[in-house]
This record gives sequence, structure tokens and C-alpha cells, in this order.
Amino acid sequence: MIAIKAHYSNRKIILIDEIPEKINTAKLTIIVEPIDEPDQISDPSQESQVSEMDYYDEYKLIGLRNFFSSTDDKNIDWEEYFGLR
Repeated sequence: MIAIKAHYSNRKIILIDEIPEKINTAKLTIIVEPIDEPDQISDPSQESQVSEMDYYDEYKLIGLRNFFSSTDDKNIDWEEYFGLR
């Protein structure tokens, strides 16, 4: 995989870097980074999601909720065990 820089203007893509001659066909992934209005398109990688879940909710999602309150779990503080406190 290689990265090729290009410029988009008036509905045309102009390559800044050359594609090597040995590449006859390729899949392209285009990332649009607006120049004039950078806030026009949101960048998903810059968005963050705040999760309010605790360890019980996370275990519930992966199907281990039956483990809680069992004899194996009763006397262990898992957050302390994994250094989360």
C-alpha cells in the first residue's frame, strides 16, 4: 500500500505524486480534507465517545454477567486486582 497525494478542484482530481508504473490496477481509498472550510466535514477519527459503562456492564456485553456474584467472584475486587483503583 502506498499513499499518493492529490488535489481536488472543480470536480477533478489532479495527482501531485505519480503512481508507480508497475501498478496497472489498484483499489483507491480517498480521504477528503477540505481546504477552504475544514469544519464542513466532520472527521470521525477526531470524534470521541464517552462511555459511562462500568466493569459489570462491560462483562454483561461479552456474556459473562453470570460470573458475577458466583463463589469465584464473591471475594475479589476486580478493579483493584487489575490496578484500576
